[in-house]
Amino acid sequence: MPDQRRVTMPQPLTGPLVGQHILVTRPAGQAASLIAVIEQLGGRATHIPFLAINPVADLRALEAIRRRLTSYQACLFISANAVQSAWPTLTAQQPWPEPLTAAVVGPGTAQVLRGLGVSRVVLPEARYDSEGLLALPFFAPDQCQGRAFALIRGEGGRDLIARTLQERGAQVDEASTYERSLHPDAIHSVQQLVCQDMPSAMVVTSSESLQRLLIAAPADLVRAIQQVPVIAPHERIAQAARASGFAQAFVSAGGDEGILKFMQTYNGSSFTDAPGMDVL
Repeated sequence: MPDQRRVTMPQPLTGPLVGQHILVTRPAGQAASLIAVIEQLGGRATHIPFLAINPVADLRALEAIRRRLTSYQACLFISANAVQSAWPTLTAQQPWPEPLTAAVVGPGTAQVLRGLGVSRVVLPEARYDSEGLLALPFFAPDQCQGRAFALIRGEGGRDLIARTLQERGAQVDEASTYERSLHPDAIHSVQQLVCQDMPSAMVVTSSESLQRLLIAAPADLVRAIQQVPVIAPHERIAQAARASGFAQAFVSAGGDEGILKFMQTYNGSSFTDAPGMDVL
């Protein structure tokens, strides 16, 4: 069953989200901080994961990276899912090498790594995406030439990081450690939610999750959820939502921190009145 949560306790009498019902669509186990802040700000939250995250069966590429781990300039993790799926294999026979740098796209993944004891973590300061990571001085062409990097990722997705590092003269060893699919209970759970308690907005942190849901959902459900405003931590996700027929898509700052700042600054009766947001 999906990691679905309804707030049943009485709402606080004050707070910018009083009267608002927010649908959080992140995968299971990755929504607690968002839900907690929504509740603290007086709102109600429902968590319906749109994607299921499953480990891949073939870990030979990851095993090869493990054997060479100390030889890399850095090990890049494309997401928190990449860390969680790869960590048992990477540290099965030895602890994480203290001198090895881990590179990540966003602060959520950095937090997971630091919680595992990794001290050397580099990440963008503002733009939490592949372009932001590649713009860091750590990945300047003169720092890549002749160096080797490991890249831990999910199946599919963009190949910008590997391609760019290779163009800068680096060797890149890649391993796909997890795969994404539409959560088996997502359609049914969203149908129930729309019939019983239409959300006033939904947080979408993956354009793929939204597209998979829309492809599989019946037409009447698609039309219904297209009326729900989308809050996305990246312009690319908001653009995908608008291209898919959503009436409103708001762009917050990147990562969970950016979404939470949006929640904290929202103080109107309509998300169209939210300050500091770009509506695409």
